[in-house]
Amino acid sequence: MDFGFAGAVFALVLLLFGIFAGVGAGDILAKKCVTRREYVRMNLLVLAAGVVATAFVCLTGLFMLILFVFGVMAGTLAGLKMGFGESVGPWEKVDRAFKVNKDHVRRADHPEAAEAARRARRDGGSEPEFMSARDDRKKK
Repeated sequence: MDFGFAGAVFALVLLLFGIFAGVGAGDILAKKCVTRREYVRMNLLVLAAGVVATAFVCLTGLFMLILFVFGVMAGTLAGLKMGFGESVGPWEKVDRAFKVNKDHVRRADHPEAAEAARRARRDGGSEPEFMSARDDRKKK
């Protein structure tokens, strides 16, 4: 009996489960990142862990698990980006080009304020207020 189709479906299930698990892990890791440098270092750490995990899977011969590793890596990077809350590096260009994540782009324009908000979130304090009390409507 040929298990090709069943194997492909199982591999896709592993990929989707890896993405789901990775987004959760990325969100947890993003809460630990305050500065842009920590964010970039965390991305590099995720990629390095993915390379090591891929090498381990290749050595064991369970090649179907590579899709799980790829899913976890992709999900973790996506969770890190969304949890960090600021467009950094190539994400900034992508967000500006496609006009998405406008809040992330706005925070990228004011990195000091975004860092203060992330530091307060990590430490459990209240986030700084950024609302303007000025009335922008023209009075007649």
